[in-house]
Amino acid sequence: MKQLVLAGVVSLLAVAALVAQGAAPVTPVMTVSSSGTGPFDRLVFRNVGPATPSGRVDDLAVLESNPSVFYVAGATSGVWKTVNSGTTFTPVFDNEGSASVGAIAMAPTDANHVWVGTGENNNRQSSSWGNGLYKSTDGGTRWRHMGLAASKQIARVIVDPIDFNVVYVAALGDLWAPGGERGVYKTPDGGATWHRVLFVDDDTGATELLMDPSNNQVLYAATYQRRRQPWGMNGGGPGSLIWKSADAGKTWMKLEKGIPGGPKGRIGMDIWRENPNVLYARVEHPEEGGVYRTDDGGATWRKVSSDNPRPMYFSQIRIDPVTDSRIYMLGVSLHISDDAGKTWRADGAQNIHVDHHAMWVNPANPDHLIIGNDGGVSISYDRSRTWVWMPNLPFAQPYHVTFDMQTPYHVCAGLQDNNTWCGPSAVRTNSGIHNDDWYVVSGGDGFQPLMDPTDSRIVYGESQDGRISRIDRLTNERKTIRPEPAEGEPALRWNWDTPLMLSPHDPATIYAGANRLFRSTDRGHSWQAISPDVTTNTNRETLAIMGTGDKEIRIAKHDGVTVWGSLVTIAESPVTAGVLWTGSDDGVVSVSRDAGKSWSNVTAKMSGVPEKTYVSKVTPSRFDAGTAYVTFDGHRGGDYGTYAFATTDFGDSFRSIAGHLPKNEVIRTIAEDLKNRDVLYLGTETSLWVTLDRGTQWTRIKANLPTVPIYEISLHPRDNDLLLATHGRGVWILDDLTPLQQWTKLETAAAHGFESTPATAFNQANDQMKGFEGDRRFLGLNPIRGAVLSYRLKADAKDVKWTIRDPSGSVVRELAGDDVKDANKAGLNIVAWDLRVQPLKPLRGQPQPGGGGGGFGGAGNTGPFVIPGTYLATLSVDGKDNEAVKVSVLGDPQISITETDRKTWFESAIKAHRMHGQANDAADAGPGEERDHGIDVSAHRSTATTDERARDCAAEARRRCECGSRQGRSARARSHHQQFAVRAAQTVGRAFMARRSIPRRAGLLRPAERSSSRRK
Repeated sequence: MKQLVLAGVVSLLAVAALVAQGAAPVTPVMTVSSSGTGPFDRLVFRNVGPATPSGRVDDLAVLESNPSVFYVAGATSGVWKTVNSGTTFTPVFDNEGSASVGAIAMAPTDANHVWVGTGENNNRQSSSWGNGLYKSTDGGTRWRHMGLAASKQIARVIVDPIDFNVVYVAALGDLWAPGGERGVYKTPDGGATWHRVLFVDDDTGATELLMDPSNNQVLYAATYQRRRQPWGMNGGGPGSLIWKSADAGKTWMKLEKGIPGGPKGRIGMDIWRENPNVLYARVEHPEEGGVYRTDDGGATWRKVSSDNPRPMYFSQIRIDPVTDSRIYMLGVSLHISDDAGKTWRADGAQNIHVDHHAMWVNPANPDHLIIGNDGGVSISYDRSRTWVWMPNLPFAQPYHVTFDMQTPYHVCAGLQDNNTWCGPSAVRTNSGIHNDDWYVVSGGDGFQPLMDPTDSRIVYGESQDGRISRIDRLTNERKTIRPEPAEGEPALRWNWDTPLMLSPHDPATIYAGANRLFRSTDRGHSWQAISPDVTTNTNRETLAIMGTGDKEIRIAKHDGVTVWGSLVTIAESPVTAGVLWTGSDDGVVSVSRDAGKSWSNVTAKMSGVPEKTYVSKVTPSRFDAGTAYVTFDGHRGGDYGTYAFATTDFGDSFRSIAGHLPKNEVIRTIAEDLKNRDVLYLGTETSLWVTLDRGTQWTRIKANLPTVPIYEISLHPRDNDLLLATHGRGVWILDDLTPLQQWTKLETAAAHGFESTPATAFNQANDQMKGFEGDRRFLGLNPIRGAVLSYRLKADAKDVKWTIRDPSGSVVRELAGDDVKDANKAGLNIVAWDLRVQPLKPLRGQPQPGGGGGGFGGAGNTGPFVIPGTYLATLSVDGKDNEAVKVSVLGDPQISITETDRKTWFESAIKAHRMHGQANDAADAGPGEERDHGIDVSAHRSTATTDERARDCAAEARRRCECGSRQGRSARARSHHQQFAVRAAQTVGRAFMARRSIPRRAGLLRPAERSSSRRK
């Protein structure tokens, strides 16, 4: 389903007011305010969701004097701001260098003075990184980069409440490598200069930072020693300590009395506002981990409980501002203690998402809480008994996105900690794609979904470590289909994000990758191993992390990485069945040309890539069996290089296609265009890139895309759409890749119109009435209404016009003037034809016709849809015509109507449209004496047939037009005659329907129903 167009063959004035209540979010034709300056930055991407699962929140910054104003920091979703307690949110960090935010802070009394520390403060295998600090003094409208770019992850920012130029930063440091900027930093001059005031060593950063609310000279910090590597994690060391400064960071002392000695992991702390000598700390320790308390400002500590749920991932603890007996501890659940931490219950956040990372307690009203977790933001007004969830934060973190062949097609996306969700790429509902249009097909962390292109009922979902299910969407029957080793064989190694694919040659054939590749030819009922172990098969017990051998790691050991040496990307050539590619998490690329009978390791053919670097994507060409593209992502080993290669000889040789990509642009995925083999697409940690020459030169496509990690790019073969799995902002769709595919054609021409994809006329519905539900909502955008006409101008033009002709050569529509407003600039331009005939000129004082209305009722001036067929659209630039492009107009596939009936309807509708125009002309004829020339239509109804009434109405309309032309009309008379013209047009429609039997499902009301609707 490519275009949704407001239809309604006979719309009624009686329902126009209700339609207005469900105003759709407008899909712009072009991006006109992109921060990018590239040739494709006028394209428009649609965010379709899902917002229902939201995504991981790392931090909150709330204005204490007015808690309706607060900022939300997303792990990979940027920064969002609300000024009305979450009724609406605005993204305010879409164009900076990173979408990953670990910390956010505002000046205590100025919500416009905001600091953002990039790089999420978590330690997951999926965690992202940042590029330092940003500052805004105008509430997020403009940002300046303020340094610490090598910090990678920032855990806390504190703005001094007395002098806003004094700022402290807890830099956690690179999760995957030593060194860089880590520790506690301070600026005395608003970020112009920085001084590291607390440093332990190159393996240790700062994970917590507190300021005494009664004394801005007193600071507490927690340092954290940890490291991830591709094969696992060492979550602690002797550098993990608690510190205190009494002189604004000049000197620090360790707080060790009562704290367990030896290596420790992550430490979280909070200070009680009522008595700042009271602090609680969560201490990760192999034997004595738990909750600790001090009553003397950290001089001595005592353990109050052993509770400490997964501190590597959570760690936060909060104290009620009124009573120090009420403590909140964040984990998978929200844990609450009412006896100063001695005992805990885990029922503090029922009916909202789990995995809590951020929490704010209103110091003036402890009943008021805001919490951030892997499912977004929720607010409690009764001390955590009940919660209000924010359904309008589209923070979804998909790893993969796929599609089916329905009309409109559905998409499925596997989301971090949020199941596998599917939903429509477009809907008939005029308000857009709602949260409730999405549905869950599989639980757990969602990864690779599959959708059978021949049967939309068959969907495959996958959660972590290869847990694969086949689902029947109609009956909800499901079968677990993960391959298992044969008896006596060693256990298989399944990656957390297991690769899974349908054969492009047979949808009943499925491939799944463990450390070996498996194939099923019966949709997962049975499996066959078709490869040996195609990894390095390295025993990770022989590898050390931070100098500690595998067997000696005791804190958060290998958290999240259950195995290493497993496949992460697999593919079969779309050109030749049995040409198979695999890529592993330990850096091995292999190819088979005989359906798995023999394999070649081609890794060494790609020079410059460090050993054991994660293979992020292998993509075989759609045009040639020997061509494939390979990308690597080395950040898990502290390598942020840019690696992309191409082969044309089945891997015997490779060439780099990284071209002029910026350094440290870590590549997550690569895709080849559907129609033009020279066009490739890259998804990186921050953005989308395209090359038109197979990798020599790359261009970033910014358009309306935010800065966000792009984990997968899928291309819909029928609709020619590009789908993005953005890890932080859900699924985005670019409708129609034609301009990119044809950009290099006729580059020297003054103007060039690109081919247009088929457009379908659909009846949109106001069946959800979202206009009555307030403003706290997310609505995914529908495609642009009508046929999209894109064109390239070599230079700015004075006059641009599109002329659309039907198969007989007659002009049915001209797009000029306001229709092509701002579409006359050099470069890419886009306009849309709503598939209707030329609209009527509106009455004086009435709004111009838009893309809606509905037939010859509703808005009144829009004409009927043209009938399906092939039309020719000619672009004219400054009076010179260019070659015409074909525009295919399709009928709604859900409507059953014969071509004869459709043609008869159109002829009747166009006659009514012309009569309406005559009435408008008469009503607009000029000032004059107001007269009432009405006729008694009811008399005709009682004495004549429907056809006769139609003829009489038409004749009367003509008579009144002539009379109006002679005598003119006042505003009241114009309105009267406008209404009469509509009634006349409706009567013509009734005449046609009385003599033609058109099925109701064609969307036409019967006469009795129409009368009833009009009475309402």
